[in-house]
This record gives sequence, C-alpha cells and structure tokens, in this order.
Amino acid sequence: MFAEAGTRLWRLSDQEVAAVIQRGQERLAAAAAQVLEGLAELSARGADLGFRDLAAFQVDNLNVSPRQAKQRVELAEALFRGDLAGPAELAATGAALVAGEISPEHAAEIHRAITALPVAARAGLEDILLDLARTAPPTAVRKAGAHIKATVDQDGPPPEDAEVSPRREFRSKVDRHGRYRFAGVLDPETGATLDGLFDVLAKPHPAEEGVPDLRDQAERKGDALAEIVDLVARTEDLHTQAGERAVVTVTVTLEDLERRAGAALDGAGYLSASALSRLCCEAKLVPAVFGSDGEVLHLGREARLATKAQRRALALRDRGCAFPGCTRKPRWCVVHHVREWQHGGRTNVDEMVLLCGRHHRVIHHTDWTVTMVDGKPRFHPPAWLTRRRRPSSNLFHRIPA
Repeated sequence: MFAEAGTRLWRLSDQEVAAVIQRGQERLAAAAAQVLEGLAELSARGADLGFRDLAAFQVDNLNVSPRQAKQRVELAEALFRGDLAGPAELAATGAALVAGEISPEHAAEIHRAITALPVAARAGLEDILLDLARTAPPTAVRKAGAHIKATVDQDGPPPEDAEVSPRREFRSKVDRHGRYRFAGVLDPETGATLDGLFDVLAKPHPAEEGVPDLRDQAERKGDALAEIVDLVARTEDLHTQAGERAVVTVTVTLEDLERRAGAALDGAGYLSASALSRLCCEAKLVPAVFGSDGEVLHLGREARLATKAQRRALALRDRGCAFPGCTRKPRWCVVHHVREWQHGGRTNVDEMVLLCGRHHRVIHHTDWTVTMVDGKPRFHPPAWLTRRRRPSSNLFHRIPA
C-alpha cells in the first residue's frame, strides 16, 4: 500500500509511512531529472531566453544560487545532452536518475568523480560507480571516486610535524544508570589526532538512503569514540591485566539467560539483552551464570572469538564492513555471528561477517537481516523498502584499485 499526497498519515502503520517516504524520494529524483533534462535541451538548442546563460536564467527565475545553477548546467549536459556523435557522456546515470534508482546527489558525485579523471582513465567507471550508487549513499560514491583518483595520482600531502610537551588528564565516573561520564585535558597533538578521527568517524551516516542521520554532533562523536574504543580493545598490543588481556565479566542467572533478559556487569552498570547479544559477537566475555538460589552454575570460559587467521580471512573476503554501501575498513569492524553465538552460532568463517559498530547495531535492532549465500553475506532489507527488496551486498569494497 502506498499513500498519495493528502493521505492522512496517522492512519498508516510505521512500515506504510516508511514506504510513503521511499516513494516520495523516488519522485524527487524523477522531478530533479526532469529539471536537468530541460536544461540539457535548452543547452543543446542554444536557446536565447534573454539571459546571459542558463545559470543566470535559473538564478533570476528559479531562485537558485549561482553556484548551484552552474553545477546544474554542467550535470545536465553530462547526463542528458547527446549529439550526432552519440549519447551524453553519462547517459546511463541520467537514465537511472529518471527511473528514481539514484538521487541527484548520487548523479552529482558520479559526475564529479569521473570528470576529475583524465579522459583516458574514464572507461568503464560510470557502470562501477552507478552500481554502487544504487545500494549506497552519495558519500560512499564520493569516497569511491576519491579512491579511484588516488590510484591515478598517488601523490599525497607531506606530513606535518610539531613538537608539543604532552599534558594529559582523564577522569571518569559511573552514574546510577551505569553510564560513564568523562572529563579531562589533552595536549594539542593528541587533541588534533582525536579531532581528525572524529572528522572521519563522526560524519552524518544515514542508515538508509533518503533517511537523514538524526543524531546530533555530540551523539555522533559518542558513537565515534565507541568505535575507537572497540578498535583499541581488539589490538594485539593491548596491555595485559594479571597476565591476561582485559575482559568483561557478566553476571546473569540461567533463567534470565534463557529468556534473553539483561545482565549485570562486573564493577558497575547493567547490560540489556540486546547489548549482551552484541557483546557476545566480539568482546572478551566471561559469563558468571547463577541459579535461581544464587548458586554458581558456570563461571569462566571466554566467548568463542574469531582467531587471527579467521579475521584475516574475513578481511580478505569482506574487505571491510559488509553492509551495503558502508565504507568502513576491516580495522573498524567487529566479527558478527550470522546466527548469534549464544544461540548456537558457530565460529566459522562462512558463518560470520565483518560489520562496523553502526551497522552491527542496525542488524541487532532493526528489521535488516543477514544470511550467508555461497559463503558470502547477503543483506535483506525491511519489507517496506520495496526499491531494495532483493538481497544485496556491499559493492564499495569491490571498486577496482
């Protein structure tokens, strides 16, 4: 069921409203394509409407900024202006935009990526970027374009060195809800390094194309810090604790474990069932299981983690977060058991997948699911996402070097 304009949305289910949003996104793309096709037609005719050029026509008649007006003309000509020698340079991208398969932002990123390359290096790249755009946000297309460009011109900016006397302080406390609050001071060099990590990891990152990232900057930075902590916790150089790397001890009754209730953490705090499920995927977990009368039923054994060799194999197979369109590299990923480990999932390469922290939560908390097909992960969208109802994989990491 799809609602038309004027439908009383309050009568619809959550899934039906989501479907309305998706259809609206497709119509926006088709409308944008119509504008660009019109500009391309006027450009091909050399139409004289009394304005200096088509950019000025848009500024004075459509209330478009000069910069956007110029970019529209360039994009319109690339997507829709053909000639006797053949179709437009990016005709396939134009057709995808008309069909509502991609957004105007996707088309602009494809155009930007291809025009940044020498003509001799452009062959076949439109199809590669277009396939990616159909299943990934525009930011992924931009990163793919930058990756391709880097293979053509591999010179990078020289490193900058600075001498700073480090002064660092860190304080933390746990509130009554089990949340940690921090305060401290970093030296300029460390602070700049942290800011650089936040610049990369705390950018808005929609879970789905057409659905904005609703987190504010503080929330995005908090999620970024969690990714940094996850990465450090997995490093082989981590200091040991009493001869063993840091672990998390979880206290849970057998009854609660069976009915998927939460658990208490060693030290302070409480872990929900969903958080416990995520932790079982990758953390060094020591469950302390008690009976209803408090007797210890089981204490010890770390959760079955992927070995170094298995992580290497997963990195070679998935090349990063396997969720469609995600650009996170393997070092920012955790190993997710396709069938949850605590429910019988096995720690085999063909039953695990790499996921970044954000998409790990998407799999655990939304209607997205993942299965293995011929030893490779396939992601299944929610039923309301009709445009992407078929299972898909991440094409970003397959961009040729």
